[in-house]
Amino acid sequence: MSLYKETYSGLHETPPVRAELVVRPDVLRISFSISLEVGGIEQGLPLLQRTSEQLQRRVRDALGTEVTLKLRDVRFNRSAPKKLSLPEDENRAFIAVDGSLSVPLPAELDFWARGTRVGTLVRVCHEVERDSREEKKRPRFQFGSMEALVAQPEAHRAELLRRFVARARELATAAGSPEAPLQVVDCSLPGPVEQSPVSLEEVGLTLNVPCRLGVVRGTGARDAESPAP
Repeated sequence: MSLYKETYSGLHETPPVRAELVVRPDVLRISFSISLEVGGIEQGLPLLQRTSEQLQRRVRDALGTEVTLKLRDVRFNRSAPKKLSLPEDENRAFIAVDGSLSVPLPAELDFWARGTRVGTLVRVCHEVERDSREEKKRPRFQFGSMEALVAQPEAHRAELLRRFVARARELATAAGSPEAPLQVVDCSLPGPVEQSPVSLEEVGLTLNVPCRLGVVRGTGARDAESPAP
């Protein structure tokens, strides 16, 4: 799901949710990149730091709520040489910082209040991108897609495990028989809870639990195995 930089035409059909558990998102997250061409790394990084903090304050003031800034990576590259470059231009470097902004979506916000929060954030991002293009020596902003997510997906692990156990028992009952009852014969540790953004009101959660069902040994029946759901 992309809530930003997406072209809408006609009726927008939401695809069916393919997940074990569907919950309401509680955070709005948008990725961004700030880049700058400077004469030295020492002067570039402090400027990008101040610029990212200014972005955080600008979004916070516009929304009237707390905004979390998370920086992920920094990239350094030598600037491409120009045809009419001066000797001092040879040491110029391109610096980029990647990060994200997270805005809470409290449970008490209805659909329209959530939509207003999205619209305000989109407007601020457009304004920041526009302002960053007005001056050549100013840090340049680029924003990625905006997604509605769950801030703590692992909090739903217990419910996902309960649902997995219920499905495994249901499959064992349906596929087995009194002569060849099925049960879980091998199970690996579950992976992390994965989430798939769907819409402003839905996010799908999935927990991968590699398991196999097999015939209970000692029943006299031939062993057989099948993957659990």
